[in-house]
Amino acid sequence: MVESLCSQIIWGCDPQRQLEAAWLRSLLSNPVEEELLALTDVALDRVLISGGRVLVESGLLRLEREKNEAHLALQRRQRESRLAALEKMGSFILLHLSDEEGFDGDELYPMLPSGTVVWRNFPYPRFSQAPWAETIHTFPIGPRGEFLSPGFLLPIDQRPYPWSFMGTLWSSGSRVLATSLFLKDLPQGFFHGGKCFARGIPLQQYKAVLGQSVFALCPEGDRHLDTFRLYESLQMGCIPLLVDFQDQAVALLGPNCPIPCFPTWQHALDSARKWLAAPDQLSLLHDCVWDWWVDKRFSLTRSLAFSLGIQDVVEVSPEVLSSS
Repeated sequence: MVESLCSQIIWGCDPQRQLEAAWLRSLLSNPVEEELLALTDVALDRVLISGGRVLVESGLLRLEREKNEAHLALQRRQRESRLAALEKMGSFILLHLSDEEGFDGDELYPMLPSGTVVWRNFPYPRFSQAPWAETIHTFPIGPRGEFLSPGFLLPIDQRPYPWSFMGTLWSSGSRVLATSLFLKDLPQGFFHGGKCFARGIPLQQYKAVLGQSVFALCPEGDRHLDTFRLYESLQMGCIPLLVDFQDQAVALLGPNCPIPCFPTWQHALDSARKWLAAPDQLSLLHDCVWDWWVDKRFSLTRSLAFSLGIQDVVEVSPEVLSSS
């Protein structure tokens, strides 16, 4: 019989700012207990005595349009302190979020004790090569918390929208081209384009539309193919359509992923029309994609659990409270 271990997640970032937090908790089997403690030096020493070994860091500061060097310097000093304290207590796992460009990892990973295992979002070739090849693993950015319980999902043959896209239309990238092609040839789809990030339709409406869509257009994000949109589409039972301009799909999804991936949006449109005209083939594709996503979530949970060596998780927040 394997003894159930209880370890802590130490947040080296603010979990309230991390849209991945709920997804991360779900992969760790939704901890039964959450213990919120101040991340002061005293508190850190106290909680580590009980066996904490999971550190979460974030690259959000490097994604700000106007980077604040003072904030980055403070983050660097705080990280050095956390890493020094953790190293004294033995090995630990690093979960690295929001490092879309990889620049945060470029600075953070050389600071880690030798052999530290890292799980990060956003795969990049340099992190799969020496000296990181054996210690750095990737996991998807996943869906936001509101999508983790999708509720009843309409069968694919009962969905009123053949496709949908709701999001910001940037002057660069392929979103304008993708939506223009689909609106012209399949005008029955649902489209909502915004000009400002995070100022689109209400989230519950966004979720409802995905639940009524056969295909979901999933163009690349600001920097990467790994987007919330992709996994929220999967979670709501859609078939995502991807165009991979940067050869990221295999590294992100694996070589046997059945999600349709195309060289151009015209190819994606042509294939979508053929599937919509062949209900049996469409249903088969949907079932393959759905089964793959269910298996993917399960395998991620098992892989993380094996890597962490834990079953139950207690969390430690990063808020620095006044000394008592």
